[in-house]
Formats: sequence, C-alpha cells, structure tokens
Amino acid sequence: MKHYVLGLIFNKSEDKILLIEKQRPEWMAGCWNGIGGKIEEGETHEVAMLREVVEETQINWDYNSPYTHQHVITFVCPGGTVFVYKIKVTTNYIAYRQTEDEYLRVYCLNDLPDRMMSNLKWIIPLSLSSVQFPVIIQQNALGV
Repeated sequence: MKHYVLGLIFNKSEDKILLIEKQRPEWMAGCWNGIGGKIEEGETHEVAMLREVVEETQINWDYNSPYTHQHVITFVCPGGTVFVYKIKVTTNYIAYRQTEDEYLRVYCLNDLPDRMMSNLKWIIPLSLSSVQFPVIIQQNALGV
C-alpha cells in the first residue's frame, strides 16, 4: 500500500489557497489539487509534506519557519493512505516559485476552479473548521 501527503497552503486570512494543476497521474491530469505526492521509504508523513512543499513551490517551510502546519485529515482507502496538512503562511500573500511543469496558482476561496479534485470541495472547508484534528476518514477509493 502506498502512502501520500496533501498540503493545503492558505494565506494568513485563510481566504486564499495555493493549488497545483496536476499533469500526473493521468487520472488527475487537468485537475487542480493541493500540493503533495508519495511518501518515500523511511520518511514520516510530516517530513514528506515538508519535502513536497519545497520541491513543488520553493516555499521555504521548515520546522523553524514562520509558517504553521497541522495534520488535519487522514484518509484510509484501498489505494493507500493520504495525510492532509493545513499549512498557513504568516502574510496575506502566498509567495511561491514555479519549479515543475505543473502550474501553480493562488485562488480566492470564494472563486475556486471548476476542474478541481472533487474531494477538495469538502476537504478545504473541513480543514478550516473548528473540529478537533486530525480527522480519520475511510474512503472506498483514492481521490474520490
């Protein structure tokens, strides 16, 4: 079973989010999603999230940075486990740098793209809610 991380990067006011237009895997191509990827052997999900954020956005997020991060949701499904993180920058501007062939864009939460991974429609509001984290959810399929 494979394990993955998914990072939702919000600005200080939590009214904007950084999303990535996925090109891979094929079933995600053309859809907007949070930042993330596979957890490599020997990594914790927290370390994998740090690595993916730096690789995909060049946001210098580390354990001593002014950004906050919180593990908010764990999905357990037949295709693997997904650890979702809420990452909050300390300004209302999300500074990032495009590093890969997948396009990055900051969206206002009240104007999210139509072609977005369908589960983000409830993952985003849940990650911004006042429920006690982390939440564990069992799904029938990965990415639903």
